[in-house]
Amino acid sequence: MTKFVCDDCGHKFKGMDCEYCATAFTAPVKCPECGSWHTRPSSGLFFSSNKYIYKEIWKTLDEKMNNTEKQ
Repeated sequence: MTKFVCDDCGHKFKGMDCEYCATAFTAPVKCPECGSWHTRPSSGLFFSSNKYIYKEIWKTLDEKMNNTEKQ
């Protein structure tokens, strides 16, 4: 478990700490407050708080979700 923060609503919560696509990054989890997937670890390793990297991860997730919805 790790602490997350939602980039959309700012809600802080605990969630499962799973790796993202076999990388050292923590996979975003759905915010229980607003339902957004734009979440990232709020503490921990230096790179986990790097918002630029998570913006790229969110972009990829958004594209995958949009493609899934269209099918």
